[in-house]
Amino acid sequence: MRMGVVTLAALLTVVLLAGCETEISTKPQANEEVTVTIEEKRGSYSNPASMDEVVTVKTLTGTFEVVITGCIRGEKAYQIVKEANMFNPEPEKGYEYLLIKVRFSYVSGKSSNVVSEYSFKAYSDGAGFSPTFVMLPKSMPEFKTVELMPGGEVEGWISFIVPKEKKVLLAYEYMFEPVCFIKVC
Repeated sequence: MRMGVVTLAALLTVVLLAGCETEISTKPQANEEVTVTIEEKRGSYSNPASMDEVVTVKTLTGTFEVVITGCIRGEKAYQIVKEANMFNPEPEKGYEYLLIKVRFSYVSGKSSNVVSEYSFKAYSDGAGFSPTFVMLPKSMPEFKTVELMPGGEVEGWISFIVPKEKKVLLAYEYMFEPVCFIKVC
């Protein structure tokens, strides 16, 4: 009887397993290295857009386009700022002026959206730098604070003081969080 129960259990096990598929393990061997690359969307911190490249941003308010149309930094930017107004501050040692011309367009949405130079930050070495208040020459209109409706657009120059000769990303911020990044000169 005991032999019959064991035989029956073995037979049931074979019948139950007959319809199962073989499991294939995807675990790496102990000495095998696995690299997984996930491509971040264009305009993200790890995959920033380039200057003159339009970045589309979708928020709760609507859809916007951000593009850098001009960039001046270093000694040339300092000369522009100094000639515009002798009371403009001089950057601290190790820092330089960065002037960025930005075009911001409200592509679609249902309500108005306020945008200003303070909607942007310059990030360098993981630190965000707010715009610096300076007087610019009349030939370089400043980025104005405006309330845009769908179809509206604003373009102008924003000034920053950033670490000298370091890589800089311009970020558009929505609700105090950066939502797109663009490499600057």
